Amino acid sequence: MSEDYMYLRELKLQGEEIIFSVLKGRMMLLSEIWDSSKSKIMEEISQKYGITSREHFIQFKEKFNLTDY
Repeated sequence: MSEDYMYLRELKLQGEEIIFSVLKGRMMLLSEIWDSSKSKIMEEISQKYGITSREHFIQFKEKFNLTDY
């Protein structure tokens, strides 16, 4: 998780907002709405950690403290 955590942490430090998309069924960046360049990596991270529901997403965010930067 350390590489994934560092990647997500860096995104947060850059001002990215990490959300859960019910439509896509995975964690995504809010900026993916207009820029899909990071979609693949967010799909991979979501799949790797089993983030397929809002509940899983909330648990993941709390466990790795991805809410406060």
